[in-house]
Amino acid sequence: MTERRNPALIDVAVALHQSGAIEPDTYVIDRDTVGANAAALAETARAHDVGLWFVSKQYGRNPLISETIAEHIPAAAAIDHREADAVLAAGARLGNLGHLVQVPRRRLPALLSHDPDFVTVTDTANLEAVDSVSGELGRRQRILLKIRGTQESTYPGQDGGFEPDAVAAVLDRYAGLRGAEIAGVTGFPCLSFEPETGRPEPTPTLDRVQAAAKAMREAGIDPVVSLPSHTSVSSIPEIARLGGAFGEPGHALTGTTPQHAVDMDLREVPALVYVSEIAQLGTAPSVFGGGFYHRGHARHVIVATPRGRRRAVLHKAPAASIDYYRRFTWVDDGPEATIGDTAVMALRTQIFVTRSRVAVVSGVGTGRPQLDGIYDPVGRRVA
Repeated sequence: MTERRNPALIDVAVALHQSGAIEPDTYVIDRDTVGANAAALAETARAHDVGLWFVSKQYGRNPLISETIAEHIPAAAAIDHREADAVLAAGARLGNLGHLVQVPRRRLPALLSHDPDFVTVTDTANLEAVDSVSGELGRRQRILLKIRGTQESTYPGQDGGFEPDAVAAVLDRYAGLRGAEIAGVTGFPCLSFEPETGRPEPTPTLDRVQAAAKAMREAGIDPVVSLPSHTSVSSIPEIARLGGAFGEPGHALTGTTPQHAVDMDLREVPALVYVSEIAQLGTAPSVFGGGFYHRGHARHVIVATPRGRRRAVLHKAPAASIDYYRRFTWVDDGPEATIGDTAVMALRTQIFVTRSRVAVVSGVGTGRPQLDGIYDPVGRRVA
């Protein structure tokens, strides 16, 4: 799909690697295309009266990319406390703090001093901590209750939250908070891509979030409802229809949602490729690893040799394996490859959990590409 919709990015990535400007295990991000994707998301959200908080973990919390996105979507959903630091340093506002990861108790004073619009909590202990610290700061913090998802739609390591039928009791018990106000509900994931239909569909977790929102209305509260996961131009109308006030675009910003891999007509254009090189041939043809993500479903490879390009297919890697290499098999009879030849892939990413470098480029679409900087996987500049 990237070959069809943003072939110049592949060409730039190959040129950067072959010139020695970037190393293998580097993600290359097309900054201008990310900006256009963010603009399309913001335009669609305004048309449907849905607010947006962007997510930065998947592109490595990169400050240049965050600055570009913030020109169109000014507030971010900080997945954890370090992501909050990164988006604040990039000039974005905190729209939602604490979702998916709760804020460590000792970090609350510093982060609440930045006046996040909302803080998400998963239990009463975290609710009480936010209330206490916010009260000490002389402010009032709006709270979203994270509703526990169903087992079949919750990702491993992301469990936790309030049961929908406990919301009424929580509202009654915490009606007199000094520094916090329970303002709404959220859950994750509320939408998920379904290969059978080729588009994002509501999950069973959504039903539980809507049940919790109903309990808040019955208690006299008009709840703010955030419905994250797979927020994109194609899903924003559905978020509005389902009663969502906010979405949290992540992979749509780089055109790397599962839907972007199969649908040519989406507004967002792929803006990210992964660059490695041939590490070994012989009995174990492989590229160097470092940036593969188990749920990224990396599959196809373009290998650029001095005599032309050749195609390969990556082998699936067991979840227990260490990401040293990724084996591949040739699928054509193109020119002979040697170690060091460039390998380019396009996949769904979570750069912040890799050991990759991130190269930000601009001018790709104009034919005058420029390398704006090279960063580590959590947004620190290295070159």
